[in-house]
Amino acid sequence: MTDTTKKQPTILETIYAQRAKDVEAAKSTAGTTPDDIAALLAMHLAPPLIPLVSRLKRNPSSNSASPSPSLMAEIKRASPSKGPIAMSTNAAAQALTYALSGASVISVLTEPTWFKGSLLDMRLARQAVDALPDRPAILRKEFILDEYQIAEARLHGADTVLLIVAMLPPERLTALYAYSLSLGMEPLVEVNNAREMELALALGAKVIGVNNRNLHDFQVDMGTTSRLVDMVKERDVILCALSGISSPKDVQVYKEQGVRAVLIGEALMRATDTSAFIRNLLQWPEPEPEKKQRTWVMVSGMKDAKQAKLLAEAGADLISLTFDSNSESNITLEEAAALSKEIRAQRSPSLSPATTPPLSPSPWLTAQKRNLQLTGVRPLLVGTFRSPTLPDILRTIAVAQLDLVQVDESVPDGWIPHIPVPVIRRFKIGNTAEVSRPGLHSFALVDLGVNGGNAVDLKKAAEVIQAGEAAKWPVPIILSGGLTTQNIREAFEVVAPWAVETSVEKGLAGDAHDFLAAVKGARQ
Repeated sequence: MTDTTKKQPTILETIYAQRAKDVEAAKSTAGTTPDDIAALLAMHLAPPLIPLVSRLKRNPSSNSASPSPSLMAEIKRASPSKGPIAMSTNAAAQALTYALSGASVISVLTEPTWFKGSLLDMRLARQAVDALPDRPAILRKEFILDEYQIAEARLHGADTVLLIVAMLPPERLTALYAYSLSLGMEPLVEVNNAREMELALALGAKVIGVNNRNLHDFQVDMGTTSRLVDMVKERDVILCALSGISSPKDVQVYKEQGVRAVLIGEALMRATDTSAFIRNLLQWPEPEPEKKQRTWVMVSGMKDAKQAKLLAEAGADLISLTFDSNSESNITLEEAAALSKEIRAQRSPSLSPATTPPLSPSPWLTAQKRNLQLTGVRPLLVGTFRSPTLPDILRTIAVAQLDLVQVDESVPDGWIPHIPVPVIRRFKIGNTAEVSRPGLHSFALVDLGVNGGNAVDLKKAAEVIQAGEAAKWPVPIILSGGLTTQNIREAFEVVAPWAVETSVEKGLAGDAHDFLAAVKGARQ
């Protein structure tokens, strides 16, 4: 007689069994064995970490009198309860959208069978936000049962991992928590009831998430978090509400109860305007529109300190010195040091950090431009190099006390992280694919490649700017080549560069003083 009373496995038990098989398969695959992962970690190939706790305490409302919970934004293509949610999601693009919308943490589902995620999703999400000035922490959202998965997460760019108390025996929970800490990652410990909360607190967990969804039957009870709030009061614990959150009312209730962060997945994945949805959900203020800054002017080929000071008084923001033995504008190191000394003696000091307003999330190049504008220093000294060696650049920066460096696109990418000042990279108008690449050069100079008096195709330069984040974050460029007193107004109207370059060399842009006057007139 067949026993029909045999207990059926819960959803969580089913997922656990499959992930256990998946982990064993990965551990036995050449190139991804535990020894392979350990060797790669020992080679320091894992990208740098950021701390979860401090990052969770920052969000766009952090400076207000009543800050709202921070956002843990989730990338989730599907789920066991809802099936397909957003199967065509590009994890990297979604991560960048979340980051620029103010998320403190980006949670990436890496389970492949029910959630349709992967480690590649997580790695690409990390790469997409890596160059942001204050990037979100990356969470590997996974059914973790083995130290191997934590090591994988660390290698692929996670800052933290999820440990589910309901899924793990207490001794395994303790071991996995300790192993995660040994890799520098404070885990998010997930609970669903008072007994599990007690286990999490006994661990010493600093970040505890209450899942409103019971993982055994996937039913959602929004009161689950509320019932456990009192257990963490007066404790140094960041309490997070997980699952089922879809309205400002949900968030407001948790905020009043002292919840410090909310994890939202499905609602974000289905939102048509993700940024607007996040602002409305969390009642974050609208980002302040960027104040329109006057266009900067860089004067290149400078050799004479007196002339440099006169041009600075006339409105030059950047004074560029050319270090190229084949150029008529070449300046020696000794001359550059003397000119630098005179310029530095007359310019105003920078703003104190205390007076610098906080910046809203923004892409790499936009943030670099804002930071430069906030220095309050004029003029800044730029060293322009042709065919240099890296030691040449470093020595010149030190001796001439340069504020920025300009190099051609041919300079190896690997040099740029070793240059201790912001780098302007020069691109020819026909080769601008790398202009908006984040994390390397701080500023891009686009050279129209024509001499003064010849026709200038400004539309091509405008296309470069508008390519930035589909024009939502236009690429700030320095426009160079062929700019004259006659066409500068048109350049402003068609291209809207954040800076323009002229030269004291004969035949390029006419008299630099006249050009500065024309720029001033075109700004008005």
